[in-house]
Amino acid sequence: TPNSNATEGTEPATKKAPVTLNIRFFGNENGHYRDVDPAFREFEKRTQDTLNTKLNVVWTPAADYMTKHQLWMTSGEDIDLFIPWDLAKFAKDGVLADLGEYFNNPKYPGLQKAFSEEYINDNKIFGKTYAVPVTNAFMDMEGVWYRKDLLKKYGMNDISSYDDLYNFLEKVKENEKDMIPFGNYGNTAFFKLFTDINAQQLEGKVFPFTGQGNPKKNFVYVQIADDGKSVAGVAAYGDPASEWANFHPEYGLNYLMNQFNQAKRFNKFIPADTLTNTAGTGMRQAAGYMTVGGFKGKEAEQKALDPNAEIGFWPIMKNNQEMTPGTQSTDGKAWNFMAIPASSKKIERTMEFLDWVFSSQENNDLFNFGIEGKNWEAVGDKEWKIPDGVDPAKNYSFPGYQLTWNPTLTRIPAGLPEQIQQYTEYQFKPDTYQKHVLAGFTFDPEPVKNEMAKCNTVMDKYLPFLLSGFGDVEENLAKMNKDLKDSGVDKIKEELKNQINAFLAQK
Repeated sequence: TPNSNATEGTEPATKKAPVTLNIRFFGNENGHYRDVDPAFREFEKRTQDTLNTKLNVVWTPAADYMTKHQLWMTSGEDIDLFIPWDLAKFAKDGVLADLGEYFNNPKYPGLQKAFSEEYINDNKIFGKTYAVPVTNAFMDMEGVWYRKDLLKKYGMNDISSYDDLYNFLEKVKENEKDMIPFGNYGNTAFFKLFTDINAQQLEGKVFPFTGQGNPKKNFVYVQIADDGKSVAGVAAYGDPASEWANFHPEYGLNYLMNQFNQAKRFNKFIPADTLTNTAGTGMRQAAGYMTVGGFKGKEAEQKALDPNAEIGFWPIMKNNQEMTPGTQSTDGKAWNFMAIPASSKKIERTMEFLDWVFSSQENNDLFNFGIEGKNWEAVGDKEWKIPDGVDPAKNYSFPGYQLTWNPTLTRIPAGLPEQIQQYTEYQFKPDTYQKHVLAGFTFDPEPVKNEMAKCNTVMDKYLPFLLSGFGDVEENLAKMNKDLKDSGVDKIKEELKNQINAFLAQK
């Protein structure tokens, strides 16, 4: 039941008193966002006789955001909506408003429709709704993009296995001396290649844990017992085989070693300076890691380099290749969140703004794509395109993952190849997903925060070598394991095991 301060919806009969919402997003202009003010002013124009709300949006460069948003919360700065990177800590410290009363509430019909009770429950923190979950699908299909025109040139079939990829990259290395066969992904060239987290979690009940950053530098694996009621094994990178004895044979030590040995096998195809992340030399690439959501952008990038370029995409995980229902592992958690400081004096007005954003496709589109007719055009009910003659590099761009994304309000780019469209539609289908056995569990790192910090430093040192295939795998793992032990990884393993067992016991 809503309390007395949540009584009005977003379409009142009378005009509200004027209010300005102070909103903080992160990003760099022309990187994360571009030409966004016209959309904000259009919102104000459309709602001047109802919500009567102005938006004061301040952007903070991503490199500075973590430090600055921690200072905002400790100083009680006048902020009404922001992106909480330190979500668990903020929630525990009591600096975030509990927004539970605004969801599943008919007085906020936009929020009620867009955020199901299950979706909200899956994203509670310490049992409360301290943040608004922001995601449009619970995956962005991961895979490899490749120059399909070169594949045809060599008389090869579409890539459908790692052996196919290897043979293609071999041809590129032999015949295209001015190209990098496989582009690096930061300083970890192969990122998530040679893994299948969906099969690992759903079939093997094995879960990687405790990493930070992107990619997550996980260093502990946990095996859940077949009956789902307890932890059967915990092991860290480089631990002896005896520590992995209780793991599923396919998703424990063999899985880990295959990932690193395959990286070693493919190492000859990546830039030599991958580890320093300075490989952006302007040389063209024949393949690389990509999510399916990045297809149009990658296609445009490659055609700008070579008008004859044609792009193909191969999903690296088996269930994605087959588009099998119920095989995408999820815990139902969003990738991103919005939050309101508990100190805000405009919580209700901020939630009315969010209710407006999620109340219709038209409202959502305004912030996602900009001004219709100028920045974008609708193609049917569920597709969109940039108008003819508009330069994508100068057009409106907004990071929807900070405000607008939602499973009920989605559009996909028009003109995708049929296969790419099918992949994209697959990830928006609810029956694609299955909750894994640890759905609802959140590890609280506070008891081992010092050990976590030290172990993550160790991962920063060694993981780029292992994921890019540089050096001897066994030697790197042995050195890493010694440093992890010295940093307190055994204490982390024990804490993780205890917390998971406690969660499974009350589940």
